[in-house]
Amino acid sequence: MPDEPVPVRQAVVGCLVLALVGLGLAALVRPLIFSVAPPRDDTVVVVAQATELADGPIRRDVLLGDSYGWDGEVDAGDGNAQLAVIVAEAQGAGAVVVAAASPVEEGCAVEIADDRLRDCAGRAWTFAGIPIDSADPPLQRFPAVVENGAVVVDMTRTLDG
Repeated sequence: MPDEPVPVRQAVVGCLVLALVGLGLAALVRPLIFSVAPPRDDTVVVVAQATELADGPIRRDVLLGDSYGWDGEVDAGDGNAQLAVIVAEAQGAGAVVVAAASPVEEGCAVEIADDRLRDCAGRAWTFAGIPIDSADPPLQRFPAVVENGAVVVDMTRTLDG
């Protein structure tokens, strides 16, 4: 049996054809993935797991893709904004998410107290953001739902408007 030359040209052509087929499939599949996937913008922000709320309200910092001018919002650079929120269990089911900044005094953080929320000047709100003193405005409250055990918030709008 004589030595046959290795078919290098056929191997190279075959590899190129396989690579082109792979790239073609990737070009078809990639747009399909993005068309089926849910949006991941500031309308769909996961802030907590619902089980975390069993022990009481929690405070979280949220990085937003855009600035919306919410109370307590700070510039995070590159067009992003950071906002502290307080997440609490809603009466019945679900969750309540409020801005952790006083609507009365700029730079005045809202903290979790024993049975209410308090700002730096002693003004108080319920965990749902309702003022204890009717002369004070409510805290900014964001639409929230519990999906698959996660608290998902629309950070582009408040429940008041």
